[in-house]
Amino acid sequence: MLELRKKYKSGSAAEILREAILTGDIPEGISITQNEIADSLGTSRMPVREALISLEYQGLITRGNNQHVLVNAINYEYIRTVFNDMAMIEIESLKQMTNEKIIMLTECEEQINFHRMICEFTHAPLRKKMLEIFTEIYFAFVIERSDNVNQIQNAFMNLKQAVKNMNHEVIRSCYEEYSEILSDELMNIRERRMKHA
Repeated sequence: MLELRKKYKSGSAAEILREAILTGDIPEGISITQNEIADSLGTSRMPVREALISLEYQGLITRGNNQHVLVNAINYEYIRTVFNDMAMIEIESLKQMTNEKIIMLTECEEQINFHRMICEFTHAPLRKKMLEIFTEIYFAFVIERSDNVNQIQNAFMNLKQAVKNMNHEVIRSCYEEYSEILSDELMNIRERRMKHA
């Protein structure tokens, strides 16, 4: 039985479940019911049902029959795919930006805001929605919990410089390094959490 109410004192059902899945507090492959989740959170099924719709859309769970949900595998391959897809979409968005928008981006100091601006400047609705998920769920999770701030910041600064010069080959290379570092750090966060659990 899940013990989410004891571990997480505040947040919406979606926020608590997302955190628990990304940190590994709810293990991958586990099949649980809406009732079990509602009992664990001390809430009714309605907010749980809404949370599960959101989590499925974010790629964290798969909803099945009989109100059961399966927690998707959050392993290195999955996370690397998430950050590679984020990079691929951002690269395509950068190619379509005006010089004015590129200058605004390269003047941005905070990593999260840099990615939010790319999302804002992306015109294709599906790409924009995907970038919102990548940025606000996966990227924000890493940035808010990372112990490896310097390495991530250095990779970000290299990326920003490449964007400033608009050298597409270098941008692609910087994104590869950045994606790898972010993926490694997300997995490290999970491992640290599981050791202390």
